[in-house]
Amino acid sequence: MGKYDKYICTTLQKRDMLPGPTPEERDRLAAEGKRIGMEHVLWIDDEVIPGAYYGESTWIWPSSYPNQITMQEQMKRTANPKPMFPHAHDFPELLSWWGTDPDHPEDTGSMGMLMEDETIPLDKSWVSYIPAGMIHMPTRGSGGKVTTRPVCHWTSGPGVYTREKDHSAEEKGVKQAEPGKQAAKPGELINAKYFIYGTRPNQSRKYYMLPYDPKYVRPMAYVDDTVVPGAEFGCETLWLLPGEKSKAGFLMMKEHAVSHGTSIVFNAMNYADITDLCAEVELWIGGEKHIINKSFGAYIPPDVKQGPMIIRSVQKQIFYLMSYPVGKGVTKYRGGK
Repeated sequence: MGKYDKYICTTLQKRDMLPGPTPEERDRLAAEGKRIGMEHVLWIDDEVIPGAYYGESTWIWPSSYPNQITMQEQMKRTANPKPMFPHAHDFPELLSWWGTDPDHPEDTGSMGMLMEDETIPLDKSWVSYIPAGMIHMPTRGSGGKVTTRPVCHWTSGPGVYTREKDHSAEEKGVKQAEPGKQAAKPGELINAKYFIYGTRPNQSRKYYMLPYDPKYVRPMAYVDDTVVPGAEFGCETLWLLPGEKSKAGFLMMKEHAVSHGTSIVFNAMNYADITDLCAEVELWIGGEKHIINKSFGAYIPPDVKQGPMIIRSVQKQIFYLMSYPVGKGVTKYRGGK
């Protein structure tokens, strides 16, 4: 056991927190060879990894995939005791639904996002920055586009999310949000400014993140306080693609230390086994080398050296996320040790 092993998680924790079927119902469906449309890979917080920020990562599979249970059957077979509802957190949150075609991020289903009393219409891949205290909830309307590809859904934020703590606005004694008002033109929606649909040309990155070959790495979205003014939590997200076969691998990050915590996630789009990374990551934490071949989340505490980070032998498309405080959040949400 290394000193920093505890900062890496390769198993799905807190299954009781997930929306939809209970852990017992999920296990019964799995024993029958059934799969549900939304499958969590990770749940991370400071009870799972000491001092860590909150985060979830999820694959949403098309109904055409083998052994998928229909939503109608799922509703008959499960109690769904933890449905989603409009809610707010006492920390800023990043939340995303992103299509998995790296060349066509517009290939995703139509949906919306309730932000206070507005519903933002969304018909392509997106990341939203949700300020602390803002009532929000993803929504799905009838009709609109339906993709035949998987979708990656993830969240991250510098706090602790419990469904008991983060009740609906009504339960918190705050006026409940009414159904979202949708203006004629998306530009008229005040909270549309919190949505990011990709990266800017020549987007500047963290100094410790190294250049990549666009044949094997595709940017998804980058968020900081220059992209969303006033943001206190940000991220870089990438698709890592198969094909690079060198023994040295791709050196993604050089060694460095920062004054705040950092979250890192690697998840393979592997329907056969969502726990298998189908690649190898070499991640150094505090001068300690870790070789990881499972989908995982990691947290590096403030002032602890992280990197180098190298990925090798990518066999299937991988979702990569690095999230951290930005702007005023650097001092407000430093992270634990």
